[in-house]
Amino acid sequence: MKKLYERNAVLHSLVWLGIYLVLNTITDNIASAMNIEFHLVSAIPNLILGVVCFIYLKRTHISENIGLLTKSTEKSSVMLFYIPLLILPFLNLLYGINTSLSATAIASLAMMYIGVGFMEEVIFRGLMFKALEKKWNHYLVVAFISFTFAIGHIVSMVAIAQSGGDTLLQIVNAFVVGFMFMIVILASGNLTVCIITHILYNFVANISMVGYTHTEIITFNIMITGFYFVYLTLRGKNIKIFLKHRDGSHVSV
Repeated sequence: MKKLYERNAVLHSLVWLGIYLVLNTITDNIASAMNIEFHLVSAIPNLILGVVCFIYLKRTHISENIGLLTKSTEKSSVMLFYIPLLILPFLNLLYGINTSLSATAIASLAMMYIGVGFMEEVIFRGLMFKALEKKWNHYLVVAFISFTFAIGHIVSMVAIAQSGGDTLLQIVNAFVVGFMFMIVILASGNLTVCIITHILYNFVANISMVGYTHTEIITFNIMITGFYFVYLTLRGKNIKIFLKHRDGSHVSV
């Protein structure tokens, strides 16, 4: 796999995406056949995949190239200590906590979303982003990564029989949150904090009573993300450098 990364980084990211999708398709089919909750089946496989991927990235030193457990390229004070980012997961608690969940359900949700959050951030804003920024227009890269991450949530229509309207709201919200993660990557190169926030976002949403993506949540997310983007573009240095070198000729984070 390391040789594939060195020869074709884009294909390398797609291979990991394929492994992730195949694993979750299989576990989804097993859960459906057994008529049990998806997270009860997929928790351990997703966690194992995340651990295997983490070990691979560390041993090959690819982790250093994608900002995993590396030093931020921007001061924490300039990043406002990542507070705007870390606010997002906890907005779902405005609708209360689902007290009917069992300890087993909470544990399986936690394990599943540790694996899912880690893999999705590594694939989209780690491997794929780093591969594409060297080849594509930088504006296009940011839009493409955010859009593909968001459109992937259309599987909810099939996986949990979600309505088209609710799925559209989820896609819009995923785009906004995904763009927020991209802002953090561009400004600080800190993939680790994006992974932590992604895990928290999914987990908190699923133990809360939010039920589905509310327009109020999307509105708050848009406002916070918009503020953070404008602030970091004016206050920080890396976003301006990245967008200035639009053709992929300069790597800033």
